[in-house]
Amino acid sequence: MCGALAEALKDDAFYQAVTIDHVGDPVLRHRVLAHYFVLALDEARAVGEVHLAGDDGAALWLTPDAPASHRALHSERRTQALSRLLGPAGFGHYQHIGTTMEAQVPADLHGAWYLSILGVRPAAQGQGLAQRLLQPTLARADQARATCYLETFNPLSLPFYRRLGFVRVVGCVEPVSGRPYWLMAREAVQSRS
Repeated sequence: MCGALAEALKDDAFYQAVTIDHVGDPVLRHRVLAHYFVLALDEARAVGEVHLAGDDGAALWLTPDAPASHRALHSERRTQALSRLLGPAGFGHYQHIGTTMEAQVPADLHGAWYLSILGVRPAAQGQGLAQRLLQPTLARADQARATCYLETFNPLSLPFYRRLGFVRVVGCVEPVSGRPYWLMAREAVQSRS
């Protein structure tokens, strides 16, 4: 499944920037990216939610359900592992991009549920897997009356997320790559009883 995420997100500006040390070796870059997703998966399982579509894709969420100290511990563990995995330039990009993107998150979203990663293997796209991966957490967020947000570098994904209720959109530019990205937020949908 982490290989599927690597395949799905290999052209994403963020993942290109953090694997820059391995750009000359596509096989090694894929392996590094897959391991990046192993670490992200471990963190999301500990402090959020994970939904899998077999070996074809996954949705990784970070939620405020876990205590702040628990979230900080798992974030630090992941950061330490990434410092060894990514290489000096890639890890520098990871830190710089993370800091600048975090600074763009509006204050009212700091306690929101965060869709950290969503990816579906290209061969499995177009079958509704991405929506099925997101639906359980969105339903739970609605029950909890929680706001959700995400960031995407893919302008083609904007209509998909809008259909799921991510209608608040903030356009940003990531300084390492100079690429635009969008922060999208979704308020809880109240059920009609």
